[in-house]
Parts: sequence; C-alpha cells; structure tokens
Amino acid sequence: YRRMYISEQSNQPVESMSSMATTTILLLLIALPLLAAAASAQLVAQPGCHNRCGNVSVPYPFGIGVGCFRDDGQPGFQLDCNDSGPGRPPRLTVVGYGYHLAALSLEGEARTDLRATRHCYNSTWELVDRVTEYMSVSGTPYLFSSTKNRLVTLGCPSLGYFNDGRGFYVSGCTSVCRPSQYALPGSCTGVGCCQSAIPNGADYWESTLFNFSPGQQDTVVFNTNPTSCRYVFLVETKWFDGQASHNFVNRTDDFTVPLMLDWAVRNVGNCSAARRNATDFACKSAGSRCFDATNGPGYRCSCPKGYDGNPYLDGGCADIDECRRKDEYMCYGECTNTPGNYTCECPPGTSGDAYRESGCRANDKFTLALKIVTGTHTDLGSSRDILHIFHLFLILTYLFYPKISLVLHGNLN
Repeated sequence: YRRMYISEQSNQPVESMSSMATTTILLLLIALPLLAAAASAQLVAQPGCHNRCGNVSVPYPFGIGVGCFRDDGQPGFQLDCNDSGPGRPPRLTVVGYGYHLAALSLEGEARTDLRATRHCYNSTWELVDRVTEYMSVSGTPYLFSSTKNRLVTLGCPSLGYFNDGRGFYVSGCTSVCRPSQYALPGSCTGVGCCQSAIPNGADYWESTLFNFSPGQQDTVVFNTNPTSCRYVFLVETKWFDGQASHNFVNRTDDFTVPLMLDWAVRNVGNCSAARRNATDFACKSAGSRCFDATNGPGYRCSCPKGYDGNPYLDGGCADIDECRRKDEYMCYGECTNTPGNYTCECPPGTSGDAYRESGCRANDKFTLALKIVTGTHTDLGSSRDILHIFHLFLILTYLFYPKISLVLHGNLN
C-alpha cells in the first residue's frame, strides 16, 4: 500500500510557501474541469467494473463480472471477456449463449456474426458438404434487427428460408439461374442471389436450403449455369450492400457475416409498466427519458436533450458543452454554455443573429439612439448596446448643452 506522509515542520520562507500555495491553487483551477470531464467520461460502466473488452465498449446495463450488469431475471446483460490467443484481441461473449459481440452501443444496437448455412454438391448433384447454423436469442434483451438486416440466399438454383424454432416459416426467397451471356444488371435481384426483409420480433434462426435438381423444375429456368454451393444467411444490410455480390455467388468456402441485434430492457412490456416499479426502473440518471422499444416488447432510456452519457447509471448523463462542438452547434459570435443548451450573442458593437454565418453586423449607434428616443425601437438588444447608447448620450450632451458641459468640467459658478 502506498502511504502519504505530511511534514509537520517546514523551513521554507513565507514568500516561497505563499508562491507554492498560489501555484497549487492555479493548478487545481486548471485541473478541476479536466477532472470533471474525466469523471463524466468514466460513467460508462458501474464503478469498479470493466468498461471495455479489447476494442469493444461495455456500457451498463451490460457488464463483466458479479454486480457489474443489470440483473432483472433475463439473461443477456452478463458478458464475458475471453482470451482469443496470442496476438489477437479478446472476445466479448454473452454468458450462457456463447455468441460474441463485436460492437455494443447505448443506442440499442449490438453487432454479432453468423455462420452461413451451406450445401455443396458434386457434378452428379450429390450433397458432399453441409453446414447448418442455428442461433437463438429468445428470452434475452436481443432480437434480430428488422431494419438493419436481411435474409440472403446465394447460389442457384435454391430456395432459402428460416423458421421460428417451432417450424413456422418466417422469411425466405428463391434464387434462380440464368446463362451468363443473358445476365441481368443489378445486385442480388433473384438471379444467383436473392434477398428478403425479415419481420419484427424474430428471435430464432433455423435455416433451410431447398435445392432444385435436374428433372424437378424447368431446366432452363432453374438449372442453367448452376453453382456448386448454395448458402442462406441473415446479414447486416449496410455491410452486404458494400460487397460485390458476384464474388459471393461462386463461393465454395465456409464464412461468417455480420448480423445486427436490437436490444432493450425486456422484463416488462413498455415504459408505462416499467415506471410502476421505481426500484427496477432502468432509467436511473436524473432527467433521463424512457421510450418504448420499436422491435418487440420492452423499453430503452436516453439522456435529456443537451446531455449525453449513460442514462442507465445514476448521474450518468452529463451536460454537453455545445461551445466545444462547433461542427454540431453553430455559433458565429460569443458562445456561452448553459445547462442542457447554449446561447450565442453577437460580439460588442454588433447585433443580429449570431447563430447564422455573417448574421452579426456593426451597430449604427446614432440611428439606434434616435429610434429609442422616438420610441420606434422596441428591442434594446444586449446590455452592451445600452452602454454604447449611454456613452452616445453623454457625448451629445457635452456638445449641445454648454452649461452642462461647464458643470461636468467644474467651471460653473
């Protein structure tokens, strides 16, 4: 343990000690804002808990270790940080489920990966290789994102689909073949590759590939230029759109793809139900807002406008200093940060709209004073404008009223 000793005596001169005290105070004044910012930045995880696993942030209500995650009876918030081997970053995994999380955000999103289901055939249409993938997030905070994923079937001819774990169809599509010289423009539009949206509430992936063999269907439509391997998988839409689909169509290897999950607090159905139990209510930071989940039951929390941080922690939301974020919050004058907001005023000697570029213009003091005197100016502007007008009044008084001028100089008997 480190110990700090404080000397009871000092032989230093008074001036030196005074100088040291002054320096210390100045350093503290400089450090306090930095310490406050650091404290705010640290409110990601529970105190004493890991807030990262490798390069992945781990914000509460997720956590690694006892007492570090939200324990509401639903598994999924408890995570592990596992060693991936020499030279490789550790992997963040969901305890009890095994799948790993490549990204996690307080905006209700998580990224994982999914191995593609694959069937490969030889020249006589015999199945020689088969990989079937299952994934369940049932009963956890997660659901497959219906807005950021799609189902894709690669290779032809093939029908790929998935069910809900009870055998009922959820989503799928059919990919057909076409001679290469008659290939149609477009990416993944049904020839060699097809795609389909998935509905809200999907929490189970059990895929099926139905492959058409010669004699089953029209030979020209289904079996011209077939591929030796066919795949079906759920995939992050944005990622897949960035890939060259023709490079996928003729693949024969095993691969995984990124998959987006929507998460929420799901031990109750919505905010209204959650607020009935203040102890269990997940939105802990003062002023934090609750809104119902858009994919499945449950709710999520957010910091109030003008604040950011972690709304799931007490004191987790901190005021945004808009004046430091000039690219996000426009101000072409003097910026002042306020709780949850900011003000922007034109510099001294100018007036107008400081929130707009070139919105501040130099004041015409004489015209402004004339408007005030005649009662036609209803907006006095800032205190600086009033001070300028007062100075102008003194100058006019000095010029046009000699007696008052003499009084001001002390020369009147």
